[in-house]
Amino acid sequence: MVFPSGGSRVWNGMRRTIRAHGASLDGAGALLVTVEARFEPAKEGATEIHLTGLPDSVLRESRGRLSCVLGATGLRLGAGRLFLHLVPAARRKSGEALDLALVVAAGAAAGHLTQGQVDGTLFLGEVGIDGRLHAVPGGLACVAEARRAGIRRVIAPTETAEEAAALGDVTAHGAEHVAEVLSHLTRGPSAAGLPAASPPLLDPDAGTSPERLDEVRGQAEAKLALQVAAAGGHGVLLIGPPGAGKSMLAQRLVDLLPPMALEERVEVTTLLSATGRWPRGLVSRRPFRAPHHTTSFAGLIGGGSPISAGEISLAHRGVLFLDELPEFGRDALEGLRQPLEAGEVHLARAGRRRTLPARFQLVAAMNPCPCGYAGHPRIPCRCAPGAVRRYRQRISGPLLDRVDIRVELQPAPADVVVGAATLAPGPRGVQVAGDVRAARARAAARLDGGPVLNAALGPDALDEVAPLRGEARVVLERAARRDHLSSRALQSTRRVARTAADLRGAADIGPTDIATALALRPPL
Repeated sequence: MVFPSGGSRVWNGMRRTIRAHGASLDGAGALLVTVEARFEPAKEGATEIHLTGLPDSVLRESRGRLSCVLGATGLRLGAGRLFLHLVPAARRKSGEALDLALVVAAGAAAGHLTQGQVDGTLFLGEVGIDGRLHAVPGGLACVAEARRAGIRRVIAPTETAEEAAALGDVTAHGAEHVAEVLSHLTRGPSAAGLPAASPPLLDPDAGTSPERLDEVRGQAEAKLALQVAAAGGHGVLLIGPPGAGKSMLAQRLVDLLPPMALEERVEVTTLLSATGRWPRGLVSRRPFRAPHHTTSFAGLIGGGSPISAGEISLAHRGVLFLDELPEFGRDALEGLRQPLEAGEVHLARAGRRRTLPARFQLVAAMNPCPCGYAGHPRIPCRCAPGAVRRYRQRISGPLLDRVDIRVELQPAPADVVVGAATLAPGPRGVQVAGDVRAARARAAARLDGGPVLNAALGPDALDEVAPLRGEARVVLERAARRDHLSSRALQSTRRVARTAADLRGAADIGPTDIATALALRPPL
């Protein structure tokens, strides 16, 4: 396949610098890259290609691919030197997503395209040696970064273009070969072969399975805790012996959360795509991450060189489940404190600084003691009191203070476990999920700035939407004196009480809501 106008073209003798836009993955996002191209002819010899601007090994290898692609499309440069420079020069560039931008810039520098034909367009995709385009990870992250810079058109491999079309205000054109891209640029956007990709059709209920809660037999208090947690975005700590259902309950929380809005799906897909976990389309289900307790600080919080996202960022807009909580490294657990409150994590490694999203909902589980059977109704505990104390002290007080809900589980009776599911007491999963959506809608209606979860309410917002009056205030003050509640614990109790009131459709917090919040936060 050759350049659409037919025949093989050679550089026309004009020296000029052409700029085309591409993008490179960078942490949990992308870096907009300007490819500057200039060709300087020589009377004889081969074509030399020089690539500068801190390219990685993949990009350095693209010089060989570029020569093959230019030949396959008929864009012969002739003897001379082709200079390709990546701006900003001080930031390292990585990945094969810049291939198409390099090809377009080189072709334009050779005189086959004008600057006006490539302006305002992001060129994204891997190019094979025969000129075929291949989809790349991080496409949505790259397009989102380009959109912030005012670029509203993208040309990419078909699969990547369909993903980019989810942004709505971006016109995405899909192509299968470099020749189609050149034809589109030279003959105008209406050229055949590059139709605009359509935004994906989204099922509003996709990715949720609230009926899975019905598989949990018994544990009525834990189910109530999950309902409150889902409605307000609160963190949960489940404490109980092996086999009590802690892991099963934690896995059901993500099914009770409302389906993700389009903006959230784009946000999560962008992050996953940028970190190399390309879902090949918009994600529909909220993330659920359950790292092993041997996970390092960098694996849980993020870091490394280059900086990469940790589990807390991969759980963004979803659930992070930490089973066997006391077995995690102390440094890793303490690293959770700031992201739990801020919804993001700030990392600095080897002179680089990154802020990664980390607005996750924490669900943690632990045994009551090292052997796991403290307080068990039938199996005696074999642990000494000092061993139990040391085991629980592996989790710091400041971290526990940031977990709004705590539930101590007991094994469900045998007749409940083996009984018919239809006879299990309590509301069904679909009803619980519906109540959660209604409660979140009430919370969102109170604030003009959009939906804000009760778990994220600060002191001033609490005074506005969760004032305590009369008996409700008396109940909380009495509990604060009895249990020596910290200021953070008091605010946490108020947030949970606000959610309890939302679930019952009340405008004001009552004493029963405070009592519910206190019951869901027993002293440890």
